[in-house]
Amino acid sequence: MFSEQRNVVDKLPDLAGDSYVSCDYGTQNPTVFLLWQRERGRKRWFCVREYYYSGRKERRQKTDSEFAEDLQAWLEGTNPRAIVVDPSAASFIAELRQRGYAVQKADNDVLDGIRTVAQRLGAGELVFSHSCVHTLEEFQAYVWDEKAGARGEARPVKASDHCMDAMRYFVSTILGRQVVSVKRRPRGM
Repeated sequence: MFSEQRNVVDKLPDLAGDSYVSCDYGTQNPTVFLLWQRERGRKRWFCVREYYYSGRKERRQKTDSEFAEDLQAWLEGTNPRAIVVDPSAASFIAELRQRGYAVQKADNDVLDGIRTVAQRLGAGELVFSHSCVHTLEEFQAYVWDEKAGARGEARPVKASDHCMDAMRYFVSTILGRQVVSVKRRPRGM
């Protein structure tokens, strides 16, 4: 559902005050932060910028404290309403909370999350700054696992998906699972 014409801009419009950060955390695998802001007067959300660090590629792992320092510097004074983090990153979540950040554990339902992201991309509700280079590259590399598909399972290949996971965390956790025109069901139903 991703389209460069619909979902990528060179220049950002007037953005509203609230912002969120979504994070996919890794030690050897990349750690990604995506900064999200809503367009003033509209329901489109913009991924304003990204942070991307691969311990494997850089041949140096960072600590939770170093990533938290990087996050603070990367935010450039922006005070996000919440930082949405992969729930398996317990030690990083603890580090962020200790530093006073509002942290929300991400909804990590992969298939429902992918469906919701696809709906919002298709509706033009998710837009990315052209400067989000790794995110835009991952859109091109994100594919379904053919071997799993042959067994009747639907799941993406777990490679080059760190920005995609961070995006999915934001959409599933902050924006919710349904497009506005669809009525939300209570949890557990």
